[in-house]
Amino acid sequence: MNNIMFETLADNNFSVYMIQEKDEKVKEDDVERILENIKDISINFATIDLGHMNLREFNETALSKVLRKFGIPYFTIQLPHYVKGHYSSQLSEIQNKYNELKSTYDSLKDKNAPSAQELCYLIQYYSTELKELNHYISKQVRTSAVTKRILEVIKDRPDEDMTFIHFGEENTFVEIMKELKELNVKSNVIFIQSSRFIN
Repeated sequence: MNNIMFETLADNNFSVYMIQEKDEKVKEDDVERILENIKDISINFATIDLGHMNLREFNETALSKVLRKFGIPYFTIQLPHYVKGHYSSQLSEIQNKYNELKSTYDSLKDKNAPSAQELCYLIQYYSTELKELNHYISKQVRTSAVTKRILEVIKDRPDEDMTFIHFGEENTFVEIMKELKELNVKSNVIFIQSSRFIN
């Protein structure tokens, strides 16, 4: 574990953000070691942002096996199919346009010709569109889905001052924390980057 940061969610709450070395291949032992490090904290449950993975694939991961071994109930989060379909078709359409323009530009002999400059502008435009759409999906659509799922899980629990782990992508943590704070969630949250565990 190479970085631990404490961040307050609300007056008496805390969250912990943990991240693994990016190049390490994570094995079951690594997941166990992380959970061993926080075993003194009473963990009520875990939430897992599955990203592009489906539940069947997740159930075969080391993370799933270790959570079951430690007796930690977990709840997975996926974007609804209609949302995934809507954005994936948009992303695919923009990516196809970008690829087509890039291929045309790469085949040009005179890259200084006005038509080549126009292609350059369009390539840059579609590249920016892709980045902005991906950013929007990560920052708004995905974080709203995660926050909604967390609220569903904690709403019927008698003790709202509890601790849970959220496995998700690093670029969503700050937004999730912000939304939970705005909604006055009292639970303590341990954030752990998921990409080394479930991809």
